Amino acid sequence: MALTFLQNRISKSRTLLPVMAVYAVAVWVSCGLLTQNLWLQFACFVVSSYLMVELNNSNALIRIYSRMVSCSFIVMMCMSTFLLQSAGAMFMSICMVTSFVTIFMTYQDNLSMGWIFYTFLSLGIASLVDVKIVYFAPALWIAMFFHLKSLTLRTFFASILGMLCPYWFLSLYLIYTADGTLAVEHFSRMVDFCKVADFSLVPNAALLSFGFVLALSVIGIVHYLRNRINDKTRTRMLYNTFILIDIVAIIFMILQPQSYATLLTVMIVTTSPLIAHFIALTHTKITNATFIAIVVVALVLTLTNILQLI
Repeated sequence: MALTFLQNRISKSRTLLPVMAVYAVAVWVSCGLLTQNLWLQFACFVVSSYLMVELNNSNALIRIYSRMVSCSFIVMMCMSTFLLQSAGAMFMSICMVTSFVTIFMTYQDNLSMGWIFYTFLSLGIASLVDVKIVYFAPALWIAMFFHLKSLTLRTFFASILGMLCPYWFLSLYLIYTADGTLAVEHFSRMVDFCKVADFSLVPNAALLSFGFVLALSVIGIVHYLRNRINDKTRTRMLYNTFILIDIVAIIFMILQPQSYATLLTVMIVTTSPLIAHFIALTHTKITNATFIAIVVVALVLTLTNILQLI
């Protein structure tokens, strides 16, 4: 009963998000926010965390009052301290959360060209950081067709225009500078593949974080597939989208682990709602013990990764 009370009280607490905000600031300071001037990365983290709150609020991802979606995101991001020091990874998180916020606006709307444009515009902007993120476009089209019911010829072309839009502006800069080497180097990375599952290229901290996020993904996916009948149809379709993108990110991570920063960022965004659903809506002794284990492991990994930076 004590464990059950603890889990339920934490997941439903209205003070959870402010407490997690203080925790996040403490982690950032420990990672060099002040000494290394990580203000740009921190600003991106704050924006992406706020967008996770909006993603949950606007779509009612948890059918009870709970801030676990955004808090799960904060915990996994703060655990991955090597991501906090990367402006590219932090900016990538903003783009990915924004793409989910906008694409969910298109549910069963065949005339949602504007929202689709913004979704793939976010993906296109993210590809300026890592061009391989465009490989997620087919997964989003599949989600639009099967889950969101918003894929038409018009929305498809709107998605293409959205992805190309950032490169139209970039092309003006390249024309002005008369230097095409930047574009060649950028797009050549799309076909720059290494050996399959060559995890020797991945730092130990990233491997530990990936293993933990992967475990949370499996727990969240299995839990949701077993309990999705309790949610509304629209909510089920949104979670199906999270599961699809999460699985694609896991497959890409196994095939091309050298892109761990990008792929782990995507996994954290898609896993947060899945594990939050598990934590907020389960009440058995086993799931409560699992919740305690998740908290302990997350704290240990966070401390370990912080010590590696010192």
